Amino acid sequence: MENRSEKGVWLVTGAAGALGSEVVRRLLDEGRDCIALDRDERGLNRLHDALQTDGLTPPALMPLDLAGAGPDDYAKLADTIESSFGRLDGLVHAAALFVALRPLLHQPADEWFRILQTALTGPFLLTGALMPLLGEQGRVVFVNDGRCIDKPANWAAYGVAQAGRRQLVRQLAAEAGANGPRFLEVDPGPFYSGLHAAARPSVAPDELPTAAQAASAVLDAINESAGLD
Repeated sequence: MENRSEKGVWLVTGAAGALGSEVVRRLLDEGRDCIALDRDERGLNRLHDALQTDGLTPPALMPLDLAGAGPDDYAKLADTIESSFGRLDGLVHAAALFVALRPLLHQPADEWFRILQTALTGPFLLTGALMPLLGEQGRVVFVNDGRCIDKPANWAAYGVAQAGRRQLVRQLAAEAGANGPRFLEVDPGPFYSGLHAAARPSVAPDELPTAAQAASAVLDAINESAGLD
């Protein structure tokens, strides 16, 4: 697939999820090309069909499970993007994995590994693999959840991953300096999603902002960082 966009090519992880799918939609609305990455291939296909039905150019679909991917998988992904688009202008880390609220030391080991791989190790490896495609004007956006940092009890590996992502952004930004891509941390605040329902099942959907509103906050931060607000 050749790049058609004057506003660049963006990769969104967690693209079949509540927030990721809305971020993809917003990016397409603004004239960007999109690569939608998620472990849920059926969800990606539903996203493709819904966007096509709405008259938008569907994104390129990249099925990949961050919880199981290794360095070779990310290297192959980078090669595919380079051969298909020749560039990458932005990366949005929106993928997340959450199972249930539980004390940290009560979390099963396999759950701990999967959550950290999805939310911290995977994004680190993916960012490193894609750095050669991101120019000085590129942007890498980590969508973070500050509530589990402010009130950490019972968030287990999910909370640890969020704290790690915050530090990861700080270190990457400091090391990139003025000549590298921009690294951003964006916390859109609480919004209704399957993750939120798993953590707070008593909260009704109409008591929270929608995922579309949260995606608007993410895009506003992206555009502000590029001077497009």
